[in-house]
Amino acid sequence: MLIREYRDGDFSALCQIFQRAVRETASQHYSTAQINAWAQVDEARWRQKMADALVLVATIDDVPVGFVTAIELYIDLLFVDPAYSRRGIASALLKALFARIPTGTLMVEASITARTCFERQGFVVVAEQEVEARGERFVNYQMEKVR
Repeated sequence: MLIREYRDGDFSALCQIFQRAVRETASQHYSTAQINAWAQVDEARWRQKMADALVLVATIDDVPVGFVTAIELYIDLLFVDPAYSRRGIASALLKALFARIPTGTLMVEASITARTCFERQGFVVVAEQEVEARGERFVNYQMEKVR
């Protein structure tokens, strides 16, 4: 596995990873209606997200298998292709991100599914919250890690 910075040519692959991860991995914790609301990509908005964020991509044989995005100290996205789950990819992405952001309090709004991964990396839950997206309400967790 190699972790590298985002390239414009990664966009479609990262969108597919996101959608597959939400539909397959997160479906164990969220309803079908919630998954359908969550697993949508607004292409213009996502392209702007990628332009504004530090984006690290995990690859195997030069094929993207996971990614993390951060805007300053806020981790916005962390997703791994379900075909590659439980192989340490999310942890490796977070460790690479920590190396790029060595100080400060990192924050994330983690899904139920991702909470354990973040806890293993030293994040603590600050608050459980309910958020809304496209008419559906979701439980997630405000988490932080002081560095």
